[in-house]
Amino acid sequence: MNRIDSQTRQLSRFSILWVLIFLWATCVAVSLIWNLNHIRSDFLAVAKTNASMSLAKDLEYRKWAAGHGGVYVPVSDKTPPNPFLAHLPDRDITSLKGRDLTLVNPAYMHRQVNEMASKGSHLQAHITSLKPLRPENAADEWEAEALKTFENGRQEAGGIQLMGDQPVYRLMRPLKTEVSCLKCHASQGYQPGDLHGGIGVVLSLAPYLNSIAHQ
Repeated sequence: MNRIDSQTRQLSRFSILWVLIFLWATCVAVSLIWNLNHIRSDFLAVAKTNASMSLAKDLEYRKWAAGHGGVYVPVSDKTPPNPFLAHLPDRDITSLKGRDLTLVNPAYMHRQVNEMASKGSHLQAHITSLKPLRPENAADEWEAEALKTFENGRQEAGGIQLMGDQPVYRLMRPLKTEVSCLKCHASQGYQPGDLHGGIGVVLSLAPYLNSIAHQ
């Protein structure tokens, strides 16, 4: 009888031990899942914040350039006269010292600045439209869908997408026609207040995913 009681107690101890191991493993698994979700949520918030800050900066200096009707810069191989502004009688002027200058409108300036800034950077910016003056500014599939939602009143589009085989975070906001925009876009029939495009940024998530993997 004592032997049976001893075996029963031993079996009971093993059962309790396995229950404790199971509960401990469950707690560890739940903690791991919670931490991974928390890290993922944090990195997405940081990615969106960085994209939003870049977009806000682009909008501000674009607004500055538009408010001045564009800026004149010396003609060069890097900045030839914009063929899409050929209808403007004052696109090209000559300074008092005989230097040839050409008008750089906000979209032209934005493209040049971002082409320069994107070298070696994990962030790129793009101005686009469903009716672009410059064919290279045509919207891709994701941008076209975002622009259609802007026509219905939406003020922002964003999310994770694969570009090639790389995950990126995309953020885009609408561009409304202002009086200063009509200097270049009046020929397209736009009126102040009309939606004429969008401005977006593409942020590579590789640095963020490397950080998550490390954590």
